[in-house]
Amino acid sequence: MTDPHDTASELADVVGEFAEIFGEPPTLAEFLEIIGWAIPTASESLADGFAEPMRFTATVGTKPYAGDPPSRVGDLDDHLFEDARSALLDLVRRRHALSGEPVTPERFAAALLDILHTGRITLSDVNGTDVRKLVPEKKRAAKPKVGDVVAIPAREGGNRVGVVVAQNRFGMAIGLFDGTTPRRHPVYTDDGLIKNGTWQITGHDESLLEPFPRDPAIYHQPNAWPGIDTGEHGAAETADGTMRKIDPDEARAVGLADGSYRQVYPAAYLQKVLDDRAGGS
Repeated sequence: MTDPHDTASELADVVGEFAEIFGEPPTLAEFLEIIGWAIPTASESLADGFAEPMRFTATVGTKPYAGDPPSRVGDLDDHLFEDARSALLDLVRRRHALSGEPVTPERFAAALLDILHTGRITLSDVNGTDVRKLVPEKKRAAKPKVGDVVAIPAREGGNRVGVVVAQNRFGMAIGLFDGTTPRRHPVYTDDGLIKNGTWQITGHDESLLEPFPRDPAIYHQPNAWPGIDTGEHGAAETADGTMRKIDPDEARAVGLADGSYRQVYPAAYLQKVLDDRAGGS
């Protein structure tokens, strides 16, 4: 087994900086919250089942642990999470190399327990050596609903904001924003990256639906099918099957006229397209 003292020393530095900021070390709940946000979920050394943030339930002595004070983790600077992430990345890479198998959430929790048992992690409400059990909470597949606010990671950092406009036979329609400005036309995609935690649901705000159509159309090229009149410039179809012909301006606006329009974007491809557009590609 890899020496837990190696990672414990690095995480002890993170805990020490937390104590300098707030005048006392974190509680166990705050420490686990930092760890949960800092898990290097993109690492190939991790097995499936991780999400950001990862959450844990703990047993201290013989009793289930509950952290009572409000969390201060949201007030921390990003570099503390990056320092913790670097330490955890080293940890999971070493454990992966040792066993030859990607690290599961259960094995990660066991490694974290070993780190607490070194006594190097000072906490304000319990002794780390008294933590008897750490159990990762099962990852729950998110089920997006109309009005859910979605954070789409951006290549340059941060997130782009979208809102779920519709769920119908075409897929999931997302209304996108450039800053606070809504884009005119929602796009259809799948909810795979929401279910696996890559895109986070950060809230629910039905007021954000106002700029977007509640039944977004997909568009068809002229002469899309034999015997069906899709107009000189194309046609728009809503989920109930209603078809209407569009004018040249609408054809240009949605990208039908220049051939750039897609009826449905796979989620990973949509994320790439948004990144490329932001970068001027």
